[in-house]
Amino acid sequence: MKKLILAPAVALAFTGLVAAPVAAAETPSTQSASAKAEAKAEQDKKDKEAADKLAKEEAAQKKADEEKAAAEKEAKEKAEQEKKDAAEKKAADKKAAAKKAADDKKKADDKADKKSGDDAKDAKKPAPKDDEPKKNDSDDKDDVEEINAQLKVAASSVSAEDLATKGVKVTVTGLEKGDKLSTSGLSAPATTASGSTATLNVKYNGDAEDLTEGSKALTVKVQREGVSAESLQTQVKVTKADVDPKVSLSTNEISVEDFKKDGLKFTGEGFSPNGTVSVQGEAVSAQSAAPQADKATADEDGNVSGVVTAPESIEAGKYSLTFIDDETGKKSAPVEVTVTEDDAVEAIDASLKVDPKEITAADLANKDKGVTVTVTGVKKGDKITDSLTGDTETAEADGDYKLHLYYQGNPDSLEEGKVPFTVTIDREGTESETLNGNITVVAEDKEDGDDGDGGDTPEAPAEASFTVSPKTLEAADFANDKKGVTLAVEDCEPGADVHFEVTPKGIQVTAYENTVQADDEGKASVNVFGTSDNVSAYVGDYTASATCGDDSMKESFTVTAGADGGGSDGGDNGGNDGSQLPRTGADLGGLASGAMLLLVGGAAIAMTGRRKKVGQSPTDF
Repeated sequence: MKKLILAPAVALAFTGLVAAPVAAAETPSTQSASAKAEAKAEQDKKDKEAADKLAKEEAAQKKADEEKAAAEKEAKEKAEQEKKDAAEKKAADKKAAAKKAADDKKKADDKADKKSGDDAKDAKKPAPKDDEPKKNDSDDKDDVEEINAQLKVAASSVSAEDLATKGVKVTVTGLEKGDKLSTSGLSAPATTASGSTATLNVKYNGDAEDLTEGSKALTVKVQREGVSAESLQTQVKVTKADVDPKVSLSTNEISVEDFKKDGLKFTGEGFSPNGTVSVQGEAVSAQSAAPQADKATADEDGNVSGVVTAPESIEAGKYSLTFIDDETGKKSAPVEVTVTEDDAVEAIDASLKVDPKEITAADLANKDKGVTVTVTGVKKGDKITDSLTGDTETAEADGDYKLHLYYQGNPDSLEEGKVPFTVTIDREGTESETLNGNITVVAEDKEDGDDGDGGDTPEAPAEASFTVSPKTLEAADFANDKKGVTLAVEDCEPGADVHFEVTPKGIQVTAYENTVQADDEGKASVNVFGTSDNVSAYVGDYTASATCGDDSMKESFTVTAGADGGGSDGGDNGGNDGSQLPRTGADLGGLASGAMLLLVGGAAIAMTGRRKKVGQSPTDF
């Protein structure tokens, strides 16, 4: 199982990766211990499940009790408000009835007075004109003016979280300036109308978790001086938070090394506010994967962020991650990430040259003179340390790196001859390599150029050179002992030993090495070729080196498959094409040529390279 751990508190399980090699059969004692461990793990799992179930039941009971208490509290408040409203209505009705009775009595008295007055008047008194003002204007002033207000909620529904934190707007119309508004059921500050319309922002005073999905009663009371108060009632629809998980990754491609080192950052939104979030992951080819126990927690807005951390067993491949809102069970759309192989660290393959090859003790001890050592084959970031100065320098680019070396002691302590030194190269991710070199100390030159023996001072020997030819060839030509690759050096000391080596790079071919003597002109060479009929086994890159005295030189060459896929042993490659070349192991052979290259018809002796290292089987990787 592939397992990812979600940080700060998210874990991830992976399944369905490539099969590992079959393990050796367990002994009975091992099987017994394993069975006990599995039984204990199963029992622990059952205990945990029972504890989780009990905790959930207790939490559900607690929530039910809280909801019941909230409902009872709400019903009590509603009953008290209705009782209060009924009392106010009764008082208003009583006041209106008393006023009506007084008005009726006044009208009756006025009618009686008018009748007695009319009897005493002259019957010939003219009737009043139509436009004569009526005498009951006072009656109009005494008519009762009622409140005619309306209540409207801005939103048809609101989430429990928003109602408890942000609130919802309600609008009251049909008001008069000075009307006083107050609320019950949901709370809002008391307000005095400044015109015909007033807007209130009502909220739930409590935790959003206590609100259940449904309707919440709201009453807005309108009070106007000299008029009976009016209570406007409505319902606010409460919904659960809209959960729609969405997640994005900081990158969709990451190396195994970076995954293990820094993890994979992610951000998400649309989760339950303050709810927990889990994540499950699986290889794209896998069928299932289980979420882990550790959780991440969303903030009050439903946002979440964190880091998915890879286990040590993570392998390259494509993985699918799904983030789960634990409260609702809703899942995000799967997001894929490709885990790539780490960039392979190339093994150190370096050599060095000294210039000048000969130097006086005084010049070697002179910091401004000294010698220049060129180190070839370095990579950017390599640490290079020499034994003469003890200094460590860092290569800033691939290729050659030049060191300025000098002797830090008294030149009088230096004797004529070779001064050995080393250069050590350190590269992260691979083994260090130490190169050996020599600086030749010679006597001081005389002013007349005489070295003291009566003759002229001889010129310094030319620096040895190394060539490989051809640099690229097909496998069929490489496995032909009449062709192959020629390794040649020049300007060595006549009669000196010249050591040649050929090392394959990452393929199963036995390395070759041989030592020959330079001829009278300081030249030496060998011809290297493949000895196996399976020529396709030789396809790949090779490093060639030659050591001549103090000079250590390196070159490279490449063997290609060729137009026919690299050839075969008898015309059948066993079903393999050019992109999947069989590599069953092969040897390199060589012909020592040296001066014999100049001979026509001379005897040629085949020299099979001795085995230097055993190639790894593909199943070892």
